[in-house]
Amino acid sequence: MTRPVGIEIFYWLDNWSDDQSSVFHKAAQVGYDGVEISLVAGQDVGVERMARTAESLGLKVLCSTGLSPTKDISSPDPTIRRAGIDMLKRCLDSSARLGSPILGGVTYAPWMGFFEGDLDGYRNRSAEAMHEVADYAAGLGIDICLEVLNRFETFMFNTVAGCLDYMNQVGHPSLKVELDTFHMNMEEDNLADAVRLAGQRIGHVQVAANNRRAPQYGHIDWASFGQALDEVGYQGWVVFETFPNSSAETGRATYAWRDLTDRPDEDAAEAARFIREHLA
Repeated sequence: MTRPVGIEIFYWLDNWSDDQSSVFHKAAQVGYDGVEISLVAGQDVGVERMARTAESLGLKVLCSTGLSPTKDISSPDPTIRRAGIDMLKRCLDSSARLGSPILGGVTYAPWMGFFEGDLDGYRNRSAEAMHEVADYAAGLGIDICLEVLNRFETFMFNTVAGCLDYMNQVGHPSLKVELDTFHMNMEEDNLADAVRLAGQRIGHVQVAANNRRAPQYGHIDWASFGQALDEVGYQGWVVFETFPNSSAETGRATYAWRDLTDRPDEDAAEAARFIREHLA
């Protein structure tokens, strides 16, 4: 089985507002099939420029995004929920223009959003709003992939089992599970078993070592993880994601208090080869 291999493009960028297409060539040069871009900075991210640049380099584009406190589909405030729904629909429109089969990321609640009181109320409101967003996604032929985060970044769900419960509550086939081995390493009893539990509902896979370095480092059992992906018949993308520069906005926002590489281009090239050997 051959899976396409990509890289989260903020690996090479310092700020969330940077021109993401400016470093697409780096991904092509070190051997990736595609780039994962983020729409978290808003709609004015140069979608048409990104599409042209990716096509010129022979790269595919995958899209992700995240919600803010003022665009939170789990909020008790209906105006804020509506703003979040509308923002996600605009992100789906951009994903369609970029030819992305998915919209991944933290689409169900604000990243790092923690609240007091009735947490199930937040989950219920999120699920209700997500059904409308998923209907819109279905009309565009796009899957919404729900990234499963660790307990320090969200309360909504932290394991594949929790994500599946949320998906069952939403009750829409356009929702898929997004696996990320960095988060899974903290929360799952066994990564391969979690893959098997998600099964054919996996829509996207991101990989990094347990310490969020490139996957060739660390102690994750990649052989069993890759075997489990084979067993469930996963045919989607495997994307390397980390934010390695501790002095940049992207690194600080993701708690990289030390640089995760002093040779970013070489590590990225080695990661592409490693993923192809062990996971693709």
